[in-house]
Amino acid sequence: MPRATVRARRATVAVAGFLLLPSVGACDRDAPAPTASASVTQVPPGRPSSQPQTPPPAPHPPRTEAASPAAGDESPVALPGATTVRGRSSTVTGTVDRTTLTAYARMADRAVVEVSSHWSRSWPRRVSIIAPRDATAFREQVGRADDLSQVAAVTDGPVGTSGLATGDRVILNPDAFARLTPTGRQFVLTHESTHVAVRASLAGAAPLWLVEGFADHVGYSGSGRSTRELAAALLDRVRVGKGPARLPTPGDFDPSQGEIGPAYLAAWLAVDLIARRHGESTLQRFYEASTVRASAAQADAATDRAFIDVLGTTREAFTKQWLAELDRLATTSP
Repeated sequence: MPRATVRARRATVAVAGFLLLPSVGACDRDAPAPTASASVTQVPPGRPSSQPQTPPPAPHPPRTEAASPAAGDESPVALPGATTVRGRSSTVTGTVDRTTLTAYARMADRAVVEVSSHWSRSWPRRVSIIAPRDATAFREQVGRADDLSQVAAVTDGPVGTSGLATGDRVILNPDAFARLTPTGRQFVLTHESTHVAVRASLAGAAPLWLVEGFADHVGYSGSGRSTRELAAALLDRVRVGKGPARLPTPGDFDPSQGEIGPAYLAAWLAVDLIARRHGESTLQRFYEASTVRASAAQADAATDRAFIDVLGTTREAFTKQWLAELDRLATTSP
């Protein structure tokens, strides 16, 4: 478990590799426009999306104060000349133009509504978004120098002594985010807002396949796309005998070890199977029962018990059902 005074669990990310979706109109037309104020304080080839777009990178951004500072001895890196836009349920701080920040605030507001319909535990129902203009500033924000080209966003923040996150921020990768359609951007913000909600209301950690699969489950819920369409890249692998043989492990989500998109899709389809067969409330109880403030091995053990106690099955039996579902999706007509 990370110390309470540092940013924790930076691995809560949204992968960009499978989000180049056509636009289906992501903005909430009935939502009041967010108000703006000056702040003084995985990517694959694809066609660029329509507005909003990020402006050209600014060279060597200086350090200033950023939104949602982390408590404790590791303050977040600041953005230069940042502007803050406040929505109904969001605060978006960045160095992209104000129109883009406003669009992100609308999407974040919509994300909070979607997350709240899937996650019933009490959380602040507000998200803080950081939108740097260039890759250098993004890397300063997340404090990482490894290859993050597959990652569209990162959620990080301090964890208090209660085990709950106390000031999470969703940091957007400008290069990856610019390649996404509005639907893809909405997915990313909903996925990351799910992490914010869970981390703020449930102490500890579940196995990574459940953490990321659940965030994808919420993120895809409003896409209007079929399962086969969303999971096409994974199902193509299943058809040629290169699909998964087990539930994803933490290494499968590590961008330094290879392509991570298939692991996200595999985890999503496992969580989606639970939701379809047992319902959303049972899925949440399964997530809660699988979460511990201990080691990854103990979280796996808790999940084994949750399969039995909550779902009335075993990990082995569920894995067989899930693999059979992948085969069915890959081999039958829509």
